[in-house]
Amino acid sequence: MLNIKELKKFYNGKKVLVTGHTGFKGSYICVLLKYLGAKVYGYSLKPEKGSLYELLTVGVKTHTVGASYAIPKNKLVESEVFADIRDYKKLSAFIKKVAPDYVLHMAAQPLVLLGYEEPRYTYEVNVMGTVNLLEAIRTYAGTKLSKPISILNVTTDKVYENNDLSNYSFKEKDKLCGRDPYANSKSCSEIVTYAYEKSFFANKDMYRVSTARAGNVIGGGDLNKDRIIPDCYRAIKNKKDMLIRNPKSIRPYQYVLEPLILYLNIMALQLKDKKYEGNYNIGPDKKDCLETKVLTDKFFKAWEIIVREEYKAGTKHCDPNLAKVNVIQNKVGTNKAKPHEAHFLRLDNALIKKVFNYKTIFSMDKTMKYTAKVYFDMLLKKNIYDSIIDIIKCI
Repeated sequence: MLNIKELKKFYNGKKVLVTGHTGFKGSYICVLLKYLGAKVYGYSLKPEKGSLYELLTVGVKTHTVGASYAIPKNKLVESEVFADIRDYKKLSAFIKKVAPDYVLHMAAQPLVLLGYEEPRYTYEVNVMGTVNLLEAIRTYAGTKLSKPISILNVTTDKVYENNDLSNYSFKEKDKLCGRDPYANSKSCSEIVTYAYEKSFFANKDMYRVSTARAGNVIGGGDLNKDRIIPDCYRAIKNKKDMLIRNPKSIRPYQYVLEPLILYLNIMALQLKDKKYEGNYNIGPDKKDCLETKVLTDKFFKAWEIIVREEYKAGTKHCDPNLAKVNVIQNKVGTNKAKPHEAHFLRLDNALIKKVFNYKTIFSMDKTMKYTAKVYFDMLLKKNIYDSIIDIIKCI
């Protein structure tokens, strides 16, 4: 597995097209790629006001340059288009203009509950969005492609047919058939990618294509609705009770930078050698598959430690009362009318370990520490770009 120093050799000066770059993972990958010296081109919906991406674009203009790294330009991406992935003409034109070395597809409708509320929109974005991207690459490739291109479609750990079998870990060869609209649309995205890879991208001298199945990433700055850690942060910020939808549900949680580093490994190494192409589960080891209630307890514990340390260090505007997370009552919520969500989900990560010699980078303790720290910096209106760069430097 390539470390950060080695990844720089692959990405420095290279053009990377990222769809969904204004989202949570998209924001982090932009910072990481910029740190590696890549030229990042983004295609995504316009970021929401107060979003992580907006905070990062402000922060990069006023970042503190450290002795061990320097960012050449005071902007997060080389160029970006704010448009819908369903707009084929705009997407196609942008791909032809950029002529990327790497394409990382993360644009999606990523929420399970919103999938129930707006199934048609979910399928249009997650299925036809993938078709549009691959078709745009195919069309561009037929006229201008003169160098190999590496493509990675990021889906989800929910693509498998899940019958809630206790202690079962899904393998890459298991049946793809998500139950809810979000999961099912991502299963379809996998199948679309397979069809294009076999039908149009079979020339391995020019195309390298893989998919990555990852989910339940956590990290500071995530403000999405109906996600457990963002709900924890909102409870702290608004001084309200914490409501847990499914306290006993088990999910494979991992720090946001963990899968992103693996995405970059897949794209870089498959471009070097076609043997790295594949469909990969990207998930944590069994010990980091936690019940939702256990996860929230760990977050509040990490939050309390961060606040106390920052207050002791004399951090400006740090209110010691922020450390009293015990005032936020963790109420176990039950709603008999709620849509179905799988109780148990775990991935078998043996293949990614074998092919890439992958070992976990971030322990759950570090995950919670870094997550709480970025949220703390957000609350105190610090430079979030610097906060994330500092974490990357620790890898």
